[in-house]
Amino acid sequence: MAHPLVRYMVVVSTIMLSLVACGDEDISENAARLRIKLTDSASPVVKELNFDIKAIEVYATDTVTNEGEWVPLAFEGGKYNLLALRNGKTVDLVDQYFPAGKRIEQVKLIPGINSYFVPVGANNIPLNIPPEIAEGIVIDNVNLLLSSHIISSIVIDVNVTHSVRESNGNYFLYPVARAFAETFGGKLRGYVAPVEVVSFVAIVQETDTLITLPEADGMFMFTGLNPGPWEVYLLTSPEAGYRDTLFTETIEDGQLKEILPKPITLLPK
Repeated sequence: MAHPLVRYMVVVSTIMLSLVACGDEDISENAARLRIKLTDSASPVVKELNFDIKAIEVYATDTVTNEGEWVPLAFEGGKYNLLALRNGKTVDLVDQYFPAGKRIEQVKLIPGINSYFVPVGANNIPLNIPPEIAEGIVIDNVNLLLSSHIISSIVIDVNVTHSVRESNGNYFLYPVARAFAETFGGKLRGYVAPVEVVSFVAIVQETDTLITLPEADGMFMFTGLNPGPWEVYLLTSPEAGYRDTLFTETIEDGQLKEILPKPITLLPK
């Protein structure tokens, strides 16, 4: 016969497992699954930008009552090199259950104090956090409805080119970012050669400008694009001896537009 202490531990373990199982069912029943991902629009003059994020909140409204509130998410903080997250690459920040029937209107990133950047040809430079954003950077126009038993992802795209400002020799982090549902809009992908002469790739639609750097194989990619025509700029280094190239591609909602030819061969001047 087993010792009474052993029998007690077995009973307690069984009860705890039952409670955990029931808890998971209670949490996930009629709940949505919310994921927050981070990506980047690269900069030709910044080698690294390490963004220290302390906390993340979302502003969620009830679709029945239209009442809203800021909700802290299950995020323990972390530092992320944004320049490693270009051309469609993302990193998961949050993955949790969330009440269904809510609409995510805004996302708030609360910065930590250890962000820094590395300009091309220079060393690490600390980034100060301006007082006006110390309590969080609010990103508007998310508009994501959470449905039960559905995984919904929000992608936060930080534009590094416009996120660092200098004043009297000091550098400040002013994250310029957009947030969109992962299923929003269309995607654009192309290849360029020779890749070593490319300074950067930019696409423009009205007031929207996105920038990236091609990968080693010449691939570049943009996601979360509004449907319609986008001007594509392949800009070369001035000393490279190659021509800049400009053309227009039309994006369709929910589609990946592949640019042809593959690759686009840049011409000498």
